[in-house]
Amino acid sequence: MRQYQAFTRLLLRCLQTTHARAKFLATIFLFASISASASPIPLEGDAILVDQLPSHTARYWKLCQNAYRPKVSLINRCEPVNADVASEHLKNTTISLQLKFIIDDSIRDAYPGLIIEEINGADELYLNGERIAKTGNFPPQYENASFYTRFYFLPPDKISFNKPNTLRINIYNPTGHSYLKYLSSDFYSSKHIMEKSLSKDIFFSSFAAILLIVFVFMAYYYLRIPGSYDALGLACFSFMAAMYLVLNHHVMLNMDINTNSLLRWKTVSFIFSQLALNFFLFKALEVKANQLNRILMFFFLLFGISVLIWPVVSDLQTFYYWSKITAFFTPLALLALAYLSKRESMTPTQVFLSVALSGYFILLIFDFSRHFWLGIINYRENTALILALSLLAIISALTMTERYWEFFKGATYDHLTGTLLRPSFIRRLSEEMQRCRRSEFCLLVAVIDIDQFKLINQNYGVETGDKALIITSATLTRALRQFDLICRLNDDEFCVAATLPNTENTEIFLQRLHEEINSASLTLENGEKLNLKATTGAVVYNMKRHEAPEMLLLDAEHSVTEAKMKQRGSIHWFDTENPPLQFIF
Repeated sequence: MRQYQAFTRLLLRCLQTTHARAKFLATIFLFASISASASPIPLEGDAILVDQLPSHTARYWKLCQNAYRPKVSLINRCEPVNADVASEHLKNTTISLQLKFIIDDSIRDAYPGLIIEEINGADELYLNGERIAKTGNFPPQYENASFYTRFYFLPPDKISFNKPNTLRINIYNPTGHSYLKYLSSDFYSSKHIMEKSLSKDIFFSSFAAILLIVFVFMAYYYLRIPGSYDALGLACFSFMAAMYLVLNHHVMLNMDINTNSLLRWKTVSFIFSQLALNFFLFKALEVKANQLNRILMFFFLLFGISVLIWPVVSDLQTFYYWSKITAFFTPLALLALAYLSKRESMTPTQVFLSVALSGYFILLIFDFSRHFWLGIINYRENTALILALSLLAIISALTMTERYWEFFKGATYDHLTGTLLRPSFIRRLSEEMQRCRRSEFCLLVAVIDIDQFKLINQNYGVETGDKALIITSATLTRALRQFDLICRLNDDEFCVAATLPNTENTEIFLQRLHEEINSASLTLENGEKLNLKATTGAVVYNMKRHEAPEMLLLDAEHSVTEAKMKQRGSIHWFDTENPPLQFIF
């Protein structure tokens, strides 16, 4: 234990500088991201021995220089993918990769399979000359299956254990295969493949569910708060981003949906999410450029419709790349415009949005330059983009919720004392009256008037008067229970409503509350103590007399007026059995 504590102290001492902390976190992230796959054993004749799982095989694939023919003999002239002799063939629309391997009998029961990433286009996988799997379709019914990980199970009855096997993967892409050098290929057990596939689908499903929750809340804000177009924009952005995530889900491949349609709708949903994002940013950042807003809306609308009706499916991947570029530059231009056009300082909401957008831009840059990071960390297509969309939606939703909460507080609570305002108090008082009608509890309503409050403001200043109000509300909050109601009726009057078991406790309860307020004091700047005094008027809810909360409150106000006329600092009860004559104007 002492050695552990000493090591901890040494580690913390080494991490005292910011540079050291950054290097330490980068190292942790690096080692956490490196694949744990082992390397197979190279054998003669370009074959490899796979004797443990997982096993990394990407660098052992050979590019075969024959034309694509599914049933062609597997004896061809093959070269490594990165070899100069193969560079010409990477420009072809169809290429063939070959891997010779021997599966050790010790891993027979693991039922080996293959996980392949970074394949653009459609592919077909052959084991010992027999096709066992495919993703997408080759021409003439070409279906592009780019950006999807391949989870391939090798049939045990078609694998020769302790004997040479040949895997052949034929790949079709009309734009060529320049990214083939980033191919990732690993042998895994069937159980591990299922776990990896499930974890990836859970990743997409979780973030899609979060985005849909954000959509529901923002749509609710838009419906309940008139004119909240920023909430409408954020709701639409979250919904389209969630659709984009759903279309990345492997369930879509398993449903046999046309992969061209998947790529088309994925691109369209991403473009429309950017349309909604720009609309949201215009409203939230208060950018006063309506003409630019219309131009951007028209551009993204035209872009999305063009992708939707574009007849050449080979161009869909190019459209997808361009949609990611526009997703970076248009919000960046709006953020810059918001900062340049602001004459006053930005609001806290706009500052938080700026921080969220900064993270969004960093993740997009990381996605653009992902091939630079592939040699260091195991990062795959669209992961940073999905995180960027999700985090931006979540942070924006939290920021908007905080903003709307401030509006709600301003309409519900007194800004100085934090007590309820009169309209909100009457609504809550009506609920308490209904509760008392259904039970045997009694409801006490008391109005407390701070004595000589105008003189305090005149003699000691408005700030001292504000302190007196704050101390009074704090005293009431401390003396009352959590579910009792406190309201600031006007400048120097507070009203409380408390539900009690029976009427016998009301006098004791009110007397204790009255004494608490009269024992409160505040300290002036010169060190003097100013004792606070209050006059209290109270009424007990009567079901026959008090049909509305306004009537109950009116009786309480009348009782405190009577108390001030008779004796300051006293308690006066309203007689519901013999009420005085009241004139209501």
